[in-house]
Amino acid sequence: MQIGRKDLLWNYAATSMRILSGIIVLPITLRMLPSEEMGIWSIFLSLMTITALLDFGFSNSFSRNVTYVYSGVKELKVKGYAVAETSEMDYGLLKSLLSAMKRYYGIIALVFLVIFLAGSPFYMSSVLEQYSGDKQTIWIAWFVFGGILAYELYTYYYNAILLGRGMVKRSTQITVLSQSVRIVVTIVFLLYGLQIISLVLGLLICDILNRILLHHAFYDKETKKQLKSHKSTSVWQTIKILSPNSIKIGFVTLSNFLRNQAIVIIAPFYLSLSQIAEYGISKQIISLIANIGMTWFSTFFFQMAEYRVKADNWGVKRLYIKGQLSILFVFVVGGGLFLLLGSDVLTFIKSKTSLLCNGYLLLMLLFSLLEHNYHIANYTILTKNEIPFFKAEIITGIMSLILLWLMLQFTELGVLSLILAAGLALCSYLIWKVPAVVAKEIHLAFKDYIFIIGTFYKESKNKIK
Repeated sequence: MQIGRKDLLWNYAATSMRILSGIIVLPITLRMLPSEEMGIWSIFLSLMTITALLDFGFSNSFSRNVTYVYSGVKELKVKGYAVAETSEMDYGLLKSLLSAMKRYYGIIALVFLVIFLAGSPFYMSSVLEQYSGDKQTIWIAWFVFGGILAYELYTYYYNAILLGRGMVKRSTQITVLSQSVRIVVTIVFLLYGLQIISLVLGLLICDILNRILLHHAFYDKETKKQLKSHKSTSVWQTIKILSPNSIKIGFVTLSNFLRNQAIVIIAPFYLSLSQIAEYGISKQIISLIANIGMTWFSTFFFQMAEYRVKADNWGVKRLYIKGQLSILFVFVVGGGLFLLLGSDVLTFIKSKTSLLCNGYLLLMLLFSLLEHNYHIANYTILTKNEIPFFKAEIITGIMSLILLWLMLQFTELGVLSLILAAGLALCSYLIWKVPAVVAKEIHLAFKDYIFIIGTFYKESKNKIK
């Protein structure tokens, strides 16, 4: 597997396209959508994370095991990994993985659709009680959005298999193209006056194009030929091997959902839609900063998994340190610019929705930086096919909900409750414990950071010359 500078640059290009989407689409959206409708769109976006919940960690397990197979592993294990003796691929093992993916995601897409259709009349009716606009339009957008999420679930593994194969550049090229189409479609429909429907239709067309291209990229002529000539093992046997760790990852994902998205779904019962809109747009921009910061690590994560099965401990350590330094740099620079210019930019574009105050934003940035540093450590452990902290994740997620309810019910903190609940729950254990475990496991020392920074400086200086 060769993941290099071109893959990284294309990954940054894909992230930049998401930023461009925000720069181009967000101002128009903020100008043309009432604050109440922006609040409802924040709820739509929170629902999108349901796809990750129903996936329950299988996409991560699938993609990681695809990497193992392409690295030459001949056996999949419930825990840990087999060391690759040769680089020759086992296409029968790959075929087993692909068959298991198709079966699993077909089932969960159907489960999601049933839950969505059954629960929508109760949940959305409560949310729309305080909405003063055209409720019929919201209902149409809601059900189309639900159909999109079901389709995303059904094809959820497409991107995972491409990344697991190490085709980061191709995956991000497809992302850039599909996001470009989404920007154009959304803007056209917004200018046409379709409001929230525009955002939904843009997402629909983007997803269909994205999935078609991903499928075509992975199943090249050689792959089709090899898969056709090899036999796979039992689908359920493969799922059985992957299930224990996948379920643990699922609980980790559930904890993330409880901390970051469930609070937005609960908030309409205590806060106004305008307050939720302010929190939603602030969190959306900070999440964008975090995604930029995580781009470097996400690009080379599968390279780290390959280093694991090839027993290259220094390679693992080097990627871990660079991931930490990358996200710290982006948060310092990007977060600083956001605090200085964010409100002025929204005023300039005449946004109908404001940001939270700078004190709240600074607190959100700090918690987000610590959380993503923890994610880097957690994913580093995950390359060993181990998930030791899933119980702590469950407790942290439940704790964040309890703290949120207590703050909303018995204090006057308002929106600040949404920030403090998740942040304090994380700080109680995970934020410091998991990085400490990784530092011990890879024998991390301060001199390693100095060496990496020095090497980067020398390489950059030579390139400039």
